[in-house]
Amino acid sequence: MKNPIYRYKGKSYEILSQITDVDDKGRANQLLIDFKHCESVGDWGTIKNRITNGLMWGWLKTLI
Repeated sequence: MKNPIYRYKGKSYEILSQITDVDDKGRANQLLIDFKHCESVGDWGTIKNRITNGLMWGWLKTLI
């Protein structure tokens, strides 16, 4: 199964299910749903924080 991809401000980010789903099956897909929800309510600060933390902790990867 492919990892979910989130697109934000012209960049694509891969949510690495091999990291997020270890103890929580389906977590990668839930993170994508969470990102989309934040978009729908205009919660841009949370999106920025999650991207920053995801890249720092290694569960999110920037795609070229």
